[in-house]
Amino acid sequence: MSYDGISVREALDKLNAPNAGWFLPQVQRQYVWGARHESEDYVCLLLDSLLKRYPIGGVVLWETTEKVPYRRFVEDYAPGRFAHQVDEGLWGAPKALVYDGQQRLQTLYSVLRHRFNGRVLHYDLLFDAKQAETDESGFLFRDASAASELRYLRMTELASKVCSEEEKVRLEETVLPAGGQDPDARLRIRVNLSALWHIFVDTSHKSIAFFPVKATTPHEVNEVFRRLNTGGIALTQLELVLGKIKAVQSDYEEKLWALSERITAKSGGIHFSSSSALQFFHLLIKNTTRIEEDRLNAKDVEEFRSLLQADTAPLVELFSGYLKGLFNINHASIVPRWLAVLPIAAYLTRRKQGGHEWRIHMMKAVDVALIHQYFLLSQFCDWNTQTMVTAFARESMSAGRHGKPFPLEEIRRIAIQKNRTSELHEYQLLGQPWFATKVLMPGRSYVFVDRKPQVDHVFPLKLEGWTTAYQSAVDVLWNFQPLPAEINRTKSNRHPREYFNSADGSKYWHSYDCIPPADDVLWDDHAAFIAYRKNRMLDALTTLYGLKLAEDPQEP
Repeated sequence: MSYDGISVREALDKLNAPNAGWFLPQVQRQYVWGARHESEDYVCLLLDSLLKRYPIGGVVLWETTEKVPYRRFVEDYAPGRFAHQVDEGLWGAPKALVYDGQQRLQTLYSVLRHRFNGRVLHYDLLFDAKQAETDESGFLFRDASAASELRYLRMTELASKVCSEEEKVRLEETVLPAGGQDPDARLRIRVNLSALWHIFVDTSHKSIAFFPVKATTPHEVNEVFRRLNTGGIALTQLELVLGKIKAVQSDYEEKLWALSERITAKSGGIHFSSSSALQFFHLLIKNTTRIEEDRLNAKDVEEFRSLLQADTAPLVELFSGYLKGLFNINHASIVPRWLAVLPIAAYLTRRKQGGHEWRIHMMKAVDVALIHQYFLLSQFCDWNTQTMVTAFARESMSAGRHGKPFPLEEIRRIAIQKNRTSELHEYQLLGQPWFATKVLMPGRSYVFVDRKPQVDHVFPLKLEGWTTAYQSAVDVLWNFQPLPAEINRTKSNRHPREYFNSADGSKYWHSYDCIPPADDVLWDDHAAFIAYRKNRMLDALTTLYGLKLAEDPQEP
């Protein structure tokens, strides 16, 4: 059977249509163009390919009335907005499930009928294709609140027009004034509008090829899809594993999203993705972080279901009781090596499964101290490869199952065997200043602005009379303090001695850690102050976590 043709308008009308509409099979991956590329240019080139009548790849779909789970296309696309499964009562309705072409159709649906990342796709009617570079197009995204301009035609407006000559003429008369009295500009508007109309409104031009698969079961159509492999972004091993699980439990992915959302809520803002949660379950089941779909059997799939149903509490505890509860870590970017955190969650899970205490606040201080030391060393010493984390997790799971302390010494030996240092050096702290500042001042929380934590330089970077040497000396971990932006603005570039003794600054004295008294002579010398504060912060490293910096060899 050959491919059939369908116009853009007809295809859009079929998406999510209540009668024999086009939908997404539940086993299909989620939309990745917007999240993975985050490029408006990429989307614009897809529309430009249609406008230039280039092929954009075919759509493979299964027309069926079988009672199989499926999802709707997302309307307004935004990162983290997922397509949810429809009610089970509708599964037996006539429908066509899109097995290949989701990414293209979802993009067209969002930009021609709705919004994409909160923005609206437009076309510049004065765009001159003859003068443009090969990778330029007349398409562009503008904020939804941007003032209307005649030259910029909203594609959602165009795509909603009735396909009639009268409607086309009426739109042309509306936008022609954008060309002023310039006949060339007015001609360009007419040519561009005519081309847009032909592709995105007129149903006579069949821009999209689709192939209806004749099959009686989801297994058959899955095999057709695998063999066709018509292009796009290849499925990852993790997506293949998820597909196997969803074939048994159709709403499994939605339950993973709910787990991710619960972690975010319980942790005060840390995002741990559903994919990361699935990788963690894979570690518990297969004893490795390296995912290989062909090694998964029916028993493993059942274990994935069981873990999500009964054993997510220790994973949530890692974020709520440990990272948030003991460190006030509230954002994923603070922790530089997320893979290395999984052995802690695996340890807590095995303790729970073995009937041992697994809640952080109920564990002995000596046991928590070992977890602290592993956490800090894994981050600063870069114990983060898949091979290392898998080996660490096996040790921690074995210890947890038997209710033993966290196996830090065994993990140290593995790290050394993998050519990693097991000692903490000053350069490692200096190389991760956000993280180091946070763990050395666990009583403080970062306030994030534009995805960056607010950090105050106690001695400001641009103190009156500053030099390059001064700026380099004070732009260092030992001069950092987590601080809300409003306090930072109050302090600005003022000398700390003057600020802390002023009426407006003195009230913020207790917002700072590891500083000398306000009348101390150390405030007269930034270098002396930084040396003093470094010692105080390193004392905190030992007091809080039992860690000391290794002595670097002296240069001859």
